Amino acid sequence: MKYSYLGPEGTFTESAVRRLAPSARQTVPFPTVPAAVEAVRSGRFSRAVVPLENSVSGVVPPTLGELVAHAGQLRIDAQVTIGVTFALMAGEGTRLSEVRRVVSHPHALGQCRQWVERHLPHAETVVADSTAAAAAALADGGAATDAAIAAPETAARYGLTVLAHDIGTRRDAMTRFVSLRRSGADGPPTGQDRTALLITSDRSDPGVLTGVLGELSRRQVSIAWIQSWPRQTARGRYHFLVEVDRHIAHPGLAEAVEAMRKGVDSLTLLGSYPYIVDREVKGEKAAA
Repeated sequence: MKYSYLGPEGTFTESAVRRLAPSARQTVPFPTVPAAVEAVRSGRFSRAVVPLENSVSGVVPPTLGELVAHAGQLRIDAQVTIGVTFALMAGEGTRLSEVRRVVSHPHALGQCRQWVERHLPHAETVVADSTAAAAAALADGGAATDAAIAAPETAARYGLTVLAHDIGTRRDAMTRFVSLRRSGADGPPTGQDRTALLITSDRSDPGVLTGVLGELSRRQVSIAWIQSWPRQTARGRYHFLVEVDRHIAHPGLAEAVEAMRKGVDSLTLLGSYPYIVDREVKGEKAAA
């Protein structure tokens, strides 16, 4: 299978691809989430792997936007959560005391802000498109006083030296990634599955969401995640993405879904899929 993913090469998303599809025939980085998803929607690629949520920075808006905009065309077929560890790296011979500029993705800079302020109080922080891009630019002619924040393994890829390990504020930071494909039947239950639902209602009262949660609660279906997304055509109205810890093949969830359909304007199944937590993989890009 051919996999598209949010690039560039060396990002945390690439680590997620390797975890989800170690034998993938071809993996190609794309510059944005919409571009990676469009490669699947057009049929040019079989799967797209994109970040969904970071435990520190929150939801990744472009991914949620694609799921909402193309709910009838896309299906989540796998999800993996990976631990995030950051390192400060520089060119060979650069010492920590010499660093005057730190470059990285905004989320990485945010998660490492306390460490940078404590150890490099006079350093300027500069935003890059990704942590891998920051490391690549540093290796390709960066100043001797520049440093980048990226995954520890990124240093070896670009011939850089790690000056400090594990500099993130949250040692338990994680990022969730989803594998997306074109719509179709879900795979069979694996015993560790989640189901994602997109719910839309024209009502603005809180009773809509209360009713949805009640149907799940009565059938003892655990809710893993709820996220709202504003509707573009109805001011003050929202879509709700609800993720639960069951496969749609489970009778309790199937019954709850049918009951929920009666109280909302639309309910779209975004997929039932295996959910993997890989705490051994240390990553690079908090939101991409």
